Amino acid sequence: MSEIINNRQQRIEIMKNLIRRLHNGESEEQIKRQLETALDEAEYSDVFQMEVQLIQEGLPAEKVQELCDTHTRVLKKHLDLSETPETLPGHPVNTFVQENRELTKSTGQVRLMMKALDTLPEDADATEPMRAIQGVLNSLMDVDKHYRRKEYLLFPYFEKNKLPGPPMVMWGKHDEVRDLLKETIAGLQQVERMSAAEAKAYCLFTVTPAMEAIDDMIYKEEKILFPTALDLLSEQDWYDIYAQSDEYGYCLYAPQFEWTPSDAVNKGAHKPQTPEGRVQMPTGSFSIEELIATFSTLPFDVTFVDKDDTVRYFTPGKERVFDRSRAILGRKVQYCHPPKSVHIVNQIIADFKSGKQERARFWINMGGRLIYICYYAARDPQGNYLGTLEVTQDLTEVRGLEGERRLLEYDAKD
Repeated sequence: MSEIINNRQQRIEIMKNLIRRLHNGESEEQIKRQLETALDEAEYSDVFQMEVQLIQEGLPAEKVQELCDTHTRVLKKHLDLSETPETLPGHPVNTFVQENRELTKSTGQVRLMMKALDTLPEDADATEPMRAIQGVLNSLMDVDKHYRRKEYLLFPYFEKNKLPGPPMVMWGKHDEVRDLLKETIAGLQQVERMSAAEAKAYCLFTVTPAMEAIDDMIYKEEKILFPTALDLLSEQDWYDIYAQSDEYGYCLYAPQFEWTPSDAVNKGAHKPQTPEGRVQMPTGSFSIEELIATFSTLPFDVTFVDKDDTVRYFTPGKERVFDRSRAILGRKVQYCHPPKSVHIVNQIIADFKSGKQERARFWINMGGRLIYICYYAARDPQGNYLGTLEVTQDLTEVRGLEGERRLLEYDAKD
């Protein structure tokens, strides 16, 4: 065992010496050749430990960050031999990797769109193709959520294990990606027209570096960070990360599976904490004031009837289609309808309760307006009936829309 450890440290010492030489300005190509000759057994953890030791020995983290892309390129032949770690669906690493797949699809899409610019004459109008590229870049800003989960949930475990250096370096690279994306999008937002020649130059010097930065980070995560983290963190650590991940959101991907750790994990250790005075929901939280304002602003009317057929809530919108008063709260829904239509109400509720139906739709003309009324069965995640949601909307204006409105144009205030 000691021989293995010694051999490993010898490899790390060789890499550290080579990185210092890079730092001192020697040719990357020359260093790469020497490294390929000397390091046939380099592993992802060697790279990680190399960065840790360099920082501990006084090389500033900012300088390691500057050299990060270079030494990754130098070690690429060896890192390519390692596989992306496999974990169960729902595990935080599995979610990170699935997000990376979506990020890779998006950066690939941008590259295809940039390549299509080569088919245009130099003086052709490339404004629309560049707007399409901008749309994909906007979606790539979602990478911020991916990075924040690493920064605030994963990196602290490296710090607890006295390995803060490499995460500090990677955090700096996150900021570089964020800045590149923001600057690229901001530049496109300021341009009203762009010729094909200008678009190609903009892509070469601005868009391409942003895509390369995202792809390089994916490579570093899957070849270095995640394998190291899987060795370092316990199952309890991973569950604590899993339990808090929803608070930060996900990047171009929504986890499709719940991760079930072993029975030894304390599942109550890190339940998401709802800030005081906020109502926690599966997809976010509201203060009571925000919740009231949101439901009051909805451009349609909502009434909720619970599983016992009791009216429990209605939205207090300014322009309700059908009048509601607080007097209906606590009443059986059957008593809120004229006798001639009660049988329809009962039929809908019965079909919802039995699971036979999920929705009932009606539309009527009322005083020259098209009114759309839809009833929905509200159910818990197990499919149990919780009540009926009635949604009513005046579609007259929507039905009359023609053409498109792509530019900002406010409607007249009422």
